[in-house]
Amino acid sequence: MDSMLRQRDLMAIMNISRATLWRMQRQQNFPKPVILMGCKRWQRGDLEVWLEARKDA
Repeated sequence: MDSMLRQRDLMAIMNISRATLWRMQRQQNFPKPVILMGCKRWQRGDLEVWLEARKDA
């Protein structure tokens, strides 16, 4: 199972601000979070695939 990332983890990995992350989440192709007990978490694998696709573009 993929590890789950918090918003803080995403911001650190991608070196972006909270506002930038919010704007990226509004894009249709950004990985959707999973809601666990009311908390948003992203699957590391989904994020890695998304980042690789951006490198190729």
